[in-house]
Amino acid sequence: MSRVSTVLFWVGGLIALGSCNKEDASPDRALVNKRWMLVQVENTPIGVSSYGPTYRSYIEFSGENTTSGLAPCNSFGGTFSQGAAGQLTISEQASTRIACPTPIEYDYLTALPRTARYEISGKQLRLYAAAQSSVPLLVFENRGK
Repeated sequence: MSRVSTVLFWVGGLIALGSCNKEDASPDRALVNKRWMLVQVENTPIGVSSYGPTYRSYIEFSGENTTSGLAPCNSFGGTFSQGAAGQLTISEQASTRIACPTPIEYDYLTALPRTARYEISGKQLRLYAAAQSSVPLLVFENRGK
């Protein structure tokens, strides 16, 4: 095999391998660019944020695979990626460091990177730790921006 043929062979092989088993680069439209308001952390329903009755804890997923949001006391941000059919990975979130009197803050922010999959039903988003789990880690509702 000539040097040119060998190079073309390897380049073609790398291109073919690069297109196999690739995660979907475009996020699910039902998930992104919406403000998902936190309504439940594991089995605990959530009322309002500690910021006051007009602010609610939320998360947003952008089309650039970044997250941003508000926990009960701190704002946060990070990244996410989606795999096949409902798979979702959320990075550990960087957050501001305001002291927070509620343990829900910790539970919310530590649940996000434990997420393995999600389901959207109507206006509700549920995040789960594992494929076989039937109890969501977090529940959100979309009430529009």
